[in-house]
Amino acid sequence: MKRKAHTMDSTCSTATDTCTGDSSSTNSLAVYASAALSTMGLSTILLMQLDGISRRILSPPRLLAKRRQEYRYVVEQSSEYNALMVRQHIGGGKGYYDPKMDLSSTWEKITKNDTTEMEEIIAEILDVKKPSPVIVAMEQDLLDDHDPNTFYLFLAFPPRSSGGGVATPGPPKLYRRVQLPLVVFCEELAKAFEGQMTSTALCFVVDASSGLGSETLTTVVKQSNHGVATISNPAWMTSLALLVSKINKTHYITTQQFERIIFSLCRLDAWRVRDSIGTSRTVLFSLPGQACVPLLLPLIQKVFVHERHVFVYDGCCHSVEMGMALRNQYGSSYRQQAAKEEWEEVSASPKVITSTFSMAPLRFNRELPGTLANLNGVQASIVESWMASVDVFLDMKSKEKKNFYTPFVCRMGFLMKRSGIGNGDGRDMSELALKNVLEYITGSKSRALPDEVMTKALSSLTVMRTKFEDAVKGSKLNAGEKILIEKCVFANKAILIGEKTLLDTVQPKEDWSLKAAKKLKSCMCCIPGEGDEEEEDEDGDSDDGEGSKPKEGMNMSAPGAFATKTRSNYIDGKAQFAFDPTMFNK
Repeated sequence: MKRKAHTMDSTCSTATDTCTGDSSSTNSLAVYASAALSTMGLSTILLMQLDGISRRILSPPRLLAKRRQEYRYVVEQSSEYNALMVRQHIGGGKGYYDPKMDLSSTWEKITKNDTTEMEEIIAEILDVKKPSPVIVAMEQDLLDDHDPNTFYLFLAFPPRSSGGGVATPGPPKLYRRVQLPLVVFCEELAKAFEGQMTSTALCFVVDASSGLGSETLTTVVKQSNHGVATISNPAWMTSLALLVSKINKTHYITTQQFERIIFSLCRLDAWRVRDSIGTSRTVLFSLPGQACVPLLLPLIQKVFVHERHVFVYDGCCHSVEMGMALRNQYGSSYRQQAAKEEWEEVSASPKVITSTFSMAPLRFNRELPGTLANLNGVQASIVESWMASVDVFLDMKSKEKKNFYTPFVCRMGFLMKRSGIGNGDGRDMSELALKNVLEYITGSKSRALPDEVMTKALSSLTVMRTKFEDAVKGSKLNAGEKILIEKCVFANKAILIGEKTLLDTVQPKEDWSLKAAKKLKSCMCCIPGEGDEEEEDEDGDSDDGEGSKPKEGMNMSAPGAFATKTRSNYIDGKAQFAFDPTMFNK
């Protein structure tokens, strides 16, 4: 999705304080100045110069706290601006909409006590002959003196099409607008969808590649035209991620309620695109950027445990280069506007924001502030968001005996034709890797994909590969920068050592598997030698009982080290390092 930065002047509000402890006046001044520059849409170079000054005068912990305040501010402002653009779209478009006229009287307000009205809305949503509403925003009604703390869900019902279709109109139109209590309504909507029979599968793509993987897969799936409806980077998911990030600061919404909210809204959005679903009977959700992954993936996995999940990742250095390319192309301003006034683009979060600004700070690590302080602000932000995405993924994989998280783990190195990835001899594995992931997304592993589908998919992949290779030419890291980034990654022991290194990257082959068949006993910091022993994978990664105890002499830093004797349904494959440090420089 193409966006352009909108550089309109605006008044800078105070950055949201997301850290604890006292801040010096110098720290606060740097935060406000950075936020002001970002608001005015000034260049990344100026922001980096200001960040360079902060690196000289602030200690690493204070520098990291300042940066995180800036990240938070930009993401929040971007989400609000995105919601404004959606309101404009459903209010008639740029030439018709007036924000001053978008008052409470414009929205049909339904309170938590209006049970009958909510039932009528749900019945209208489930009517197969009517187009489904779009999700506009999730906000508190600050003008409500009686209940200002309640969060509301803002929905907009499109006008009926003259042709009788139920698809969401592309161009802006005047929609019927409804305001509903978020928690109460989503609980009732979830119950309604649970009682509805459906043959449609959902597939969730989460990213750790600065948007390279998710955009590539989504575009290829659309171009291959094999009956998969796609929903890319929905802005409402970014808004929900921001709400989830405040869960420790507010008691208004519990974790269980968030689960019901995300279940009902995903089902609602999938129901909205039902006219686009074809042969594969699948709706593909591409989550909005690696920054949202730590906040949304655990919730989505829990409520959609039996649906399909794809984790697409790239090496940290490649991801930083991709993120820097996005910043160079779109800038650092949160005022990102869609290139076209079409619903699919207007309703999507700008990937430059959700891929390069961290939303969920990593767990405390004594070494991390110092290593991140060696990077400029742009690189540090991308590295932290990438590490947070990978960290939560590996944490969930380490608990898969309980959470049943078994995604298709897709490494972009295969699809991008990078030599030395997986096979080591430079052979082109991209076609087979693409075939494998398409078989999983479309549910076609047991039957061959039509030749015309693969032809279109390969053509689309070639175009995307060329596009991204050209995009990163001006953002290549030098050897020194790569070394500094590697040190940041090594500082997070959860990624490179310990039981959380089980990754299960799918190896390109005809008889592919979601699980690696063998494990190596080398430590993660070394290249495996010819004498390394391999043994059959076995299960037993539960936290209770004898099955969770490691064998004597077992190296717990090896991939698959928690596999013990109960699992026998693995097929042959070759275990690879989760993130081989030697690959960062390639």
